[in-house]
Amino acid sequence: MKKNSEKYEEMSLLEFQQKFPNEQKCWEYFYKVKWPEDYSCHKCGSSSSCLITKRKIIQCNSCKSQKSVTSGTIFHKSRIPLHKWFWCIYFMATSKKGVSTLYLQKQLSIKSYRTTWLMTHKIRHAMACRDAQYRLAGNIETDEIFIGGKQSLDERREFGTNKTSFLIMVQENDKHGGPRFLNFEELESIYEEHVIPAIKKHIVKGSTLKSDGAGAYVKAKESGYKNERVVVYKDPEKGHDHLKWVNLITSNLKRYLLSTHHGVFPKYRKSFLAEFAYRFNRRFWPNQAFDRLLYACVYCDPATLDELTD
Repeated sequence: MKKNSEKYEEMSLLEFQQKFPNEQKCWEYFYKVKWPEDYSCHKCGSSSSCLITKRKIIQCNSCKSQKSVTSGTIFHKSRIPLHKWFWCIYFMATSKKGVSTLYLQKQLSIKSYRTTWLMTHKIRHAMACRDAQYRLAGNIETDEIFIGGKQSLDERREFGTNKTSFLIMVQENDKHGGPRFLNFEELESIYEEHVIPAIKKHIVKGSTLKSDGAGAYVKAKESGYKNERVVVYKDPEKGHDHLKWVNLITSNLKRYLLSTHHGVFPKYRKSFLAEFAYRFNRRFWPNQAFDRLLYACVYCDPATLDELTD
């Protein structure tokens, strides 16, 4: 992880274009991000090395041992030019409403839709890994939400529900009560045996859970959490104000999934929600968006196609 003394670079669109005009500049910057204090040879420990861009390897000047520059990152063994990867990261990091895979395929002149799809899912994987390092604390609005298309009663009876349940958690800002950080966790069910483990995973003990009247949150007191609950059906107006950020963010989330991606298959909903949360959590640093996401991609373990489609 970056040291506290280090800062992410700020770049506008024009600055991004000027900084990365070609493949060589992208590789030089990639090297700088991965080894900010110079490369140390894994065999002899020498810090003298050279970058062989065409072969995507770094070579020790002392013992001549070689290592792939992209090993241990989401870019490992990718045949896509790094210049296109950088643009893909920039689009996904800076677009408030997200970008579709088809749009990226056209803008980046990538022949295969499947290749672009894989790139975007690897980047979402990096987003999820980055946010997994943090936990929420303080006053947290919590609720269960359901993501999926509309179904008639007959369709649900015949095919089963097409909706996926998630726990949404919104940390309030201590200064003005607005939303600060956001996280989602996919649930097997909305009952306490699945809700409470999700709470423990993402929320620091001692935090206050602001919730509706569901019994799972009352049970969470036994695990070291406080609970402020409002039974919504008894007082709808108070209930809406009690979970106002959950309601607003859920509305924006569903609009994002429909307007940008025209719906998402159930097995990939978790990935798209991770992308939505990642951008939301970094909305106060728009000019650092590319650098932050590039860093997440460089320091995230690579994911295989099987892992991404599981």
